Amino acid sequence: MPPTPGGTLASARVSTPDPPRDWWRIAASRVWLPTAAEMAELDHAATASDAIPERALIENAGRALAMRVQTRRPEGRVLCLAGSGHNGADALVAARSLAAWGREVELVACGSRPPRPDVLAGWDLSLAEATSLEPALARADVALDGILGTGVESAPREPQAAIIERLNRSGVRVIAVDGPSGVDFTSGAVPGAAVRAELTVTFGWPKRGLLRFPARGLCGDLEVVEIGFPPPDPPPAARLITAAWVAELLGPRADDTHKGGAGYLALVGGQPGMAGAVVLAARAAIRGGAGIVKVVSAPQNRDIVQTAVPSAVFVDWEDAGAVEAAVSWSAAVAMGPGLGADRRALVERVLAACEERPVILDADGLNVWGGDVDALTAALPASALLTPHPGEMGRLWHGGREAVLRDPPGVAGAAARRLGCAVLLKGAPTWVATPDGSLRATAIVSPAFATGGAGDVLTGLAGAYAAAGLAPADAGTCALGVSGLAAWMAPDPIGHAAADVPERIPAARSALAGVRPGAWPGVLAALPAARGGPDDER
Repeated sequence: MPPTPGGTLASARVSTPDPPRDWWRIAASRVWLPTAAEMAELDHAATASDAIPERALIENAGRALAMRVQTRRPEGRVLCLAGSGHNGADALVAARSLAAWGREVELVACGSRPPRPDVLAGWDLSLAEATSLEPALARADVALDGILGTGVESAPREPQAAIIERLNRSGVRVIAVDGPSGVDFTSGAVPGAAVRAELTVTFGWPKRGLLRFPARGLCGDLEVVEIGFPPPDPPPAARLITAAWVAELLGPRADDTHKGGAGYLALVGGQPGMAGAVVLAARAAIRGGAGIVKVVSAPQNRDIVQTAVPSAVFVDWEDAGAVEAAVSWSAAVAMGPGLGADRRALVERVLAACEERPVILDADGLNVWGGDVDALTAALPASALLTPHPGEMGRLWHGGREAVLRDPPGVAGAAARRLGCAVLLKGAPTWVATPDGSLRATAIVSPAFATGGAGDVLTGLAGAYAAAGLAPADAGTCALGVSGLAAWMAPDPIGHAAADVPERIPAARSALAGVRPGAWPGVLAALPAARGGPDDER
């Protein structure tokens, strides 16, 4: 938990240095995700306009870093590894502050020159040469990684590459300054040697690449600290999906709400043998608050659906009149879970009946087009949300799955513009793109999502939110936030099943009432460490 009022820094988290399990509660509503170039422009705009001097930003960043070091690792000798850029200067301010508070610190220069300006402010602290790195590492309990900056896109050169390798081999706990040295702050690529951190303290806003693998796996816990930047104008294209934002979008529901006001959803899916997919989606929709759900499915599934989801209404998809009536009755349509890739005629008939209703199109609702993007574009209403995983997107997008995996946010954005509707591209993180160029990314990544049916749950939940009146991109955003939180509530992500999620959806939504932005003073968002790479078949 955050330090309690009146508690000392030294005692705040000595016994439990790990982030709190309810880390998601503390994030602010508006947390932007700039690329490295966008962040550089925000930095330049702030200082050029005299909104805040460059030296003040460095001082604020360094002192915020020192606070996070003292909170996370309150004891032992601190080694500051300072490169020539701003991250090196930030690290030196932190080391100077820690020394003023009584900590033992040691400084090693890792660049061709000391950072400018002089930030040691007259303190008797000297920068040792990199040749003294090995004995310094042997004496250190925690190291500050200020070796490289945010603009690095290629593999680190010598001597920085060797310094990074020695740091990783040393076993010293590392706190990265703004981001681990050696990672690409925009793409998340790791082209060469890169620091493996226990904690990353990033300034202003989390850079987009820090949420992408493999960089995300090197960040450790990621804490975003506020250092005085003015509101971005214009803001970056991407924004983090936080619990506070989801709570704002969902809002409360009035006590006198009628089931019609809660939203009528038509859910289309479930070929023979695949009833489970549409059952999961229907359960999620009902737990998400849909007033009534009509399940449009194969006649063989009637008993299964009515037994598994007794509050849903069953509609035989072989009855064309009944299908059209169900769509006309609905406030939104969700289509695709377990549908079957040979149901294009049904998909076209449903889309034609949707008119201006929002429609969530997932799984076989996309596969039935067989890569015919022109036909799909012509059939889609503007109020659509597509929710492919990379394999499904790869069947629609030139370059295939591999191209999708190389640049998920770029592909999601291009697809949204091409198709003229919102696109939710699943992965770690998942990206939501809109035709106007905006992007949203999930904060929660977990192996709990690596299970069959997770996408069906997401489709049903997004459908419920669309039926309740949310715009398609907002419905997808809220479904990601709530289903992600419901999955996060699992006692263990390994062995967790998609069928577990619907029952936890009400508790997850209720938990949104407990968001506490500002609970960690100065921290805009905190994300727990992530390991490994993404499972792209969520």
